[in-house]
Amino acid sequence: MSEWKAFGSRISLFPAMPPASPVPSALDLYRRIWGDPDSFQKQPNAFIPTLAHGKRGRLQINCVAQPGRIDFNFSAMPTQVPQMTVDLIDDPTELRNELEHIIGLLDEGFVSNSISRVALGLQFLNLKLSQAEANKAVTEIIPDVYRVKITDEEDFIFQINRPRMDEDFRDIRINFLTKWSVERFQILTIPVPIAGVPAGMPLPVPQPTTVISASVAFDNNNIPTRPLSSKEQSALLRKTFHAAAEMQREIGLNIEGF
Repeated sequence: MSEWKAFGSRISLFPAMPPASPVPSALDLYRRIWGDPDSFQKQPNAFIPTLAHGKRGRLQINCVAQPGRIDFNFSAMPTQVPQMTVDLIDDPTELRNELEHIIGLLDEGFVSNSISRVALGLQFLNLKLSQAEANKAVTEIIPDVYRVKITDEEDFIFQINRPRMDEDFRDIRINFLTKWSVERFQILTIPVPIAGVPAGMPLPVPQPTTVISASVAFDNNNIPTRPLSSKEQSALLRKTFHAAAEMQREIGLNIEGF
């Protein structure tokens, strides 16, 4: 079984500017895909993003809508018992199914706006106990032609883009970005006063815990040149998703379900 697990994913839609029609609110978008969200944040100003939040199985979903951008963000549901670690997606098949669900709905035209750019992001982590272990884990999956040698150095980042013109839509250029890095996460537990504790009694000062992880992130997107039809939006996202899935296999992540 692979030590790498999915950390999160994102589908982004960018309306052509100025948009042909108002961007739907996050609530409207969420309802069209999954039904009523668990919570919704409406903003008095049309230029401030609206946010709808919900859960599907063991995934939590955030839909964010603003005039120039729509985002669907997926991450793991937090564990019931607080843990000083990073929550990862245990079943990547759930994530894949939700991504494919949105891509299929786009084909049916569920977003009426003229979208000029689509993007799909995926990030995978391999949690380690030390900087040296994380460096080793991330460099082992960099292709030989790019591989560098590091030991206990910090803040490692290496990114490439392999853009190409699409085979079906000859006027559209797609970016295929891959980023290898070592990430540091700060996890903080905040104490909450309980009944019976005298007012004014000082609470313990929370101490952050650092989690180190090797990381691989894919960010595939087209360069905007013209409005995309619903079928083009869906087709391009499907291509970017399949390219990310293929790339993770090529470099040796071997994520089950992808």
